[in-house]
Amino acid sequence: MDIQSYLDSFPLPAKRGILSDVNKEKTDKAIQEAMKDPEAVASQIVKRLLDPGVEGNDIQARHLLHTMAVRIPHHSRKEKNNKRAKFSLVLAEALSGDHPDRVKAFVIRQLQICGGEEVVPLIGAFLIVEGIADDAAQALIAIGKVSAGQFREVLPKVKNNSILYRNVLHGLAELADESSKDFFLEAIKNEDDECRLLGLWGLTQIGDSSTLGPFLKADQKEKGFSRIKATSYCLKFAEKISKKDATKIYRHLQKTRTLPEEKYLQEIVASAL
Repeated sequence: MDIQSYLDSFPLPAKRGILSDVNKEKTDKAIQEAMKDPEAVASQIVKRLLDPGVEGNDIQARHLLHTMAVRIPHHSRKEKNNKRAKFSLVLAEALSGDHPDRVKAFVIRQLQICGGEEVVPLIGAFLIVEGIADDAAQALIAIGKVSAGQFREVLPKVKNNSILYRNVLHGLAELADESSKDFFLEAIKNEDDECRLLGLWGLTQIGDSSTLGPFLKADQKEKGFSRIKATSYCLKFAEKISKKDATKIYRHLQKTRTLPEEKYLQEIVASAL
């Protein structure tokens, strides 16, 4: 399939790097034609993508692919067969090919827009790849709670890599994954400040009163910016649980937030009790 005519409908940057002379009628027509067989077009576009560091220009291919990723969820709803899922699978399966990491990251960012449950395992494979893991995590978070199992599966594999470990913890916390309670409890014992905060955030997100004891114990260790963040998690946690359990949090804050600059917290706590 020759997609050059579709690509030619998109503008190239002028000398100053600004896109100019956009022919909307021409580009709209090209998009409409491309959407008639999105899987075939997608497979060809991926072959045209270049690493930003090499010679050449793939801006037209990137624009067309992004436009299709944005439009296909709406387009797919009008069709009896799920073109969105098929389109997404073509992109996800291309990730196993011999493409530069930054090309794979770009493809994953398009899947963040249009991907669904069908691509979760294929994206999840990149949660252990530095340089792409953050893009993979953001895409899985956008897909939703169905991605939580992928994060849980990967977490034990990245415990010795603080960057990847924090990235996966963030995903689980963002998804408020109740099955990750033990992972969050483990994280709040970590020596790394950010890991502990992610653990506290995760516990706040799921709002399980049974974790209140270790949550408050860990909170007491935080200082500086971490103390400020932990305080906000305490207040959010209190909003999610019974009044009786919330009182334990407010009493805890009343006892521990005694610095002059924390006077406002004493006022908040007093009004809550």
